[in-house]
Amino acid sequence: MDQDDKSIHKVEFISTSGVYKTPFSLVILLQLYLGIILVTILNLWYINCLYYFLTGKLIYPMSIIDEDWFFWLLILLLPLNIYGNIFLFVFSTIFFSGGVMKLLDWIHPPREGIFERGSKDWKYMHRRFWTAYLPIWLARVSPLPWIDIVCYRLFGVKIGKNVVAYEGYIDPKFVEIGDFSMTSLNICIFSHLIYHDKVIIKKVKIGKACVVGPQTIVSPGTIMKDGAVLGANSYTWIGQELESDLIHVGTPVSINFPIQTLEDSLEKAERIKKGDISNNNRGEN
Repeated sequence: MDQDDKSIHKVEFISTSGVYKTPFSLVILLQLYLGIILVTILNLWYINCLYYFLTGKLIYPMSIIDEDWFFWLLILLLPLNIYGNIFLFVFSTIFFSGGVMKLLDWIHPPREGIFERGSKDWKYMHRRFWTAYLPIWLARVSPLPWIDIVCYRLFGVKIGKNVVAYEGYIDPKFVEIGDFSMTSLNICIFSHLIYHDKVIIKKVKIGKACVVGPQTIVSPGTIMKDGAVLGANSYTWIGQELESDLIHVGTPVSINFPIQTLEDSLEKAERIKKGDISNNNRGEN
């Protein structure tokens, strides 16, 4: 075991991802600004037409269909226009941020390891986090359930087919999620963790048909084998392996038990019920 591995095993608890505000977090303002500018430019014709019918004047010269039916068409299209602009803002922010992420990866490719505070890997980890922060939030609050998957894939998360990603946070790098897996509400999947003056970056691999339960934290280096389940309100150790077809629970994970089929659960419930009846009968006697 080398020195870096020994340092990882000294981490005795999980608190937060430890990402701080830095000057680069202002990239959020740039994302907002560019999204608003794009939406405004593409809607100038619509705003100009409405302004003309309401005031009789034009904001800037252009040809107008000066008919009543056209005015009412604009009014009828207003809800659709507002709804479309919301998605235009979301998608433009996501794809602009994806381009920034590609640029950061080109300047300094991400890598696994343990890095000191202030190192180049430390700084670029923060920059990738803030680049992905707003787009991931927008994708999660969007009513379209597949936008978050598109966003994660664009930022470098390897996500298989038919994956469900509910509200939570997934690091944009060094995370792999297999087919038919599901993440629940309020989860965090971290491929990085800041501990004192070091940042630990290790790949997280979640296999096929896995379930990450609600209110859980998946720590860097975690491997969930196919069919593994991380129980609610649990978190994993750094570099921990969760075996297939077992439910793993604990803070940190230290207990596992087999997944029961529906038939097994019904049979167990029936045995408990019969046991309660037998105990009641003995109590009456």
